Amino acid sequence: MTEPTLGIDIAKLKFNVCLINPSGKLKHRVFPNTATGFEQLLEWLSKQGIKRVHACMEATGTYGESLALSA
Repeated sequence: MTEPTLGIDIAKLKFNVCLINPSGKLKHRVFPNTATGFEQLLEWLSKQGIKRVHACMEATGTYGESLALSA
């Protein structure tokens, strides 16, 4: 089974995600770059029926560290 891919574009105040399902369908969302935003991401993924993803995040200084460590 192929895991869906989650692309993450991170910035100081927010992060944009693009979920690519195995079927190729794309879904986009924007979340605040805070602990609350990380929880909102997990809730959104759960609502999409996603249990595991292959996540790819750009390296933008330290902006993505908290999100990377929260997983």
